[in-house]
Amino acid sequence: MAEPHYYEFYERAGLSLDFIGYGMENAQPLLLCDAALSARADPGAALAPSTVVPDEGIISRTYDAAKTVSHIKCPHRLRREHQRNSPNNTAAKAAFKHDYQSYAQTSHMGILDPAYKVFVSKKGYGSLIYKLHARTVVVAGDPLCSEFHRKALFSELRRYRWARGLSLAFVGISEEFAKYAQQQGWATMHFGHEAVLNPLTNKVLRKQAGKRMIAQNKQLLDPKRGGISVSFYSPAVNETDPELERQLQDLYDDWREDRNRKHGDGSQAFVTVYNLFSLPESTIFLYTSDRDGKINGLATLRELGAERGYHLDPCIASQDAPRGISDLLIVTAMELLKASDVGYMSLGIEPLDEVQEVTGSSKLVSRLWKDGYNQVIQSVPVTGKAAYFKKFCPDESLTSKLFICIPSKGIPVRRSIALLQFANMNPGQLFTQIHLGDRHKEKQTPQS
Repeated sequence: MAEPHYYEFYERAGLSLDFIGYGMENAQPLLLCDAALSARADPGAALAPSTVVPDEGIISRTYDAAKTVSHIKCPHRLRREHQRNSPNNTAAKAAFKHDYQSYAQTSHMGILDPAYKVFVSKKGYGSLIYKLHARTVVVAGDPLCSEFHRKALFSELRRYRWARGLSLAFVGISEEFAKYAQQQGWATMHFGHEAVLNPLTNKVLRKQAGKRMIAQNKQLLDPKRGGISVSFYSPAVNETDPELERQLQDLYDDWREDRNRKHGDGSQAFVTVYNLFSLPESTIFLYTSDRDGKINGLATLRELGAERGYHLDPCIASQDAPRGISDLLIVTAMELLKASDVGYMSLGIEPLDEVQEVTGSSKLVSRLWKDGYNQVIQSVPVTGKAAYFKKFCPDESLTSKLFICIPSKGIPVRRSIALLQFANMNPGQLFTQIHLGDRHKEKQTPQS
């Protein structure tokens, strides 16, 4: 009876979970996860003990802090004896939850997207979050494991891939993992960076910047003027509210449909489509309502175990919301995290509009990579978010590079197509852009 419960968690999350290794098709998922937990409990069962302890109290701490922020409304907390102990809380879920809460980064945002899959080592070496494109396992972010377990995790992954004829690529890996990849002789490309706010030192919160925004927020929160209220909700600490969750998901879905209509064919690079409540134990929701109680804004904070902080995304306002709702939500989120003594609030991935840095590949492949990426990225909207977030004064010391990685030699045609599909780009557009670019160069070249 344990097996259906095991899959029930991942079905709620909109995810599928694979166990890697030989004979996995006939394996019992719950038994494999018990093995994974045993490896974690016994350091001798693994290559090296994990040195990371999940900060399981960060959501609870943030809830307690929310009650001290004057303009945030907080629902009552569940008493401990009433907190959720559903049949979903199996050893299988605990194995992945440990990996996620220990190592999650901004690039693992796909955990809230039903199109992604979850990959868990049957020996307790860690997990991966990935999508399948063009017969390629495209892993999002760093592996969810300690550096001591990478080799063993990738060995399991290799057996799984080779049995199915699948290639491998990574998107959104950290600079630290990129160095590891380069040591393995893998090709890497610096394609973007992660912008981060530090609520503990932020200039806007210190009133050293954003004075017009601060004045606008006060006006919105004034009961006689804006009449806007801000509320806190987290399924991890509050009584589940299905109606509220439906309204918040509807607000997000409507916003996403409107965004796609504005972009014509709906083409936007590096877009994640969220099921907001697929990871309830690791998410917080701040939402705004007008004086009639109608919800008109939403900000989601997803716990980042690797950084002891949060990733803010999405942060949106309804079409009929008053101006400044998104600003209000971002500033309120910073105030909340400052009260929680949390100094890391990621604003997400900002792709570069031109790539220069490619390592681990031949000159030909490097040129193809750079030319292809640069020409395609210029035809899709990617830079608007970076310009908007700049006014909130990101902390340059927390900004980090992000990389794409292909562990192969030669011209990686299939993996390049997979990466384009992963990033919501049209592979046909790549070849058209390169062809047009070559013709343009030919016209500019003087005839001898």
